[in-house]
Amino acid sequence: PGEGRVVQATERFRELVAGRPWRRRRRAIMAGAAVTVLVLAAVCVTAIFLPALQVQQIDVEGTGYIEQEEVRAAASAHASGSVLLLPTGEIAADVAEVPGIDSVEVERSWPDGVRISVTETAPIALLTKTDGATAVIGAEGQELPAAAGEGASLVPLAVAGGSADPEGAAAAMADVLAAMPEPLRGAVQEVTASSASDVTMVLALEDGGTKQVVWGDARDAELKAEVVQALVGQPGTVIDVSSPVAPVTR
Repeated sequence: PGEGRVVQATERFRELVAGRPWRRRRRAIMAGAAVTVLVLAAVCVTAIFLPALQVQQIDVEGTGYIEQEEVRAAASAHASGSVLLLPTGEIAADVAEVPGIDSVEVERSWPDGVRISVTETAPIALLTKTDGATAVIGAEGQELPAAAGEGASLVPLAVAGGSADPEGAAAAMADVLAAMPEPLRGAVQEVTASSASDVTMVLALEDGGTKQVVWGDARDAELKAEVVQALVGQPGTVIDVSSPVAPVTR
């Protein structure tokens, strides 16, 4: 029995001694990993505050009628600090608020810049209000900066004198024109309305003549456009699609 206990103790001692190098190796690996993490963290913190990686310039591409300085001013709230931490999504959201901006892309420009690429909204119409003031209207029906209309071919929109709802009439005309498919929109010579429900337009025909279209309100624009295109070659000078399921020509 005594010998058995000695043998067992000896075996346990051997196992203990044999296990220690693995423990030491494991501790060394863990210590090395911890040091690596600390070094990387220190490098990252140092890089964030490096003067060479601080935003120094904002480059703007794609502008036409929108001033680049206006884009830079909109971006400046978040386009600062380290390029590494640049919140590109927030910058894009800020720039998208600039009137006339259709889409925005923001990317880092190493080592110390921001590149902002914008697409402007295309102008499609010139609205004349009852007081004589004018406004350039974009492809989504929104009002654009006056510079957007310079050199552009714009469809005249006019609110009829004495309108009880000039704002509603203006909004309806803008929405109607914006919703039209391009081939039909390109034939529109002018649009008038006294209210949101009586939009009327004049189309230019291929033979040089014209045809009046009583459009009504801004609803069912796609269906109304299809009906107009189907009836534009029919006899008569007026197409009434205010009720597109029961159109009238005369």
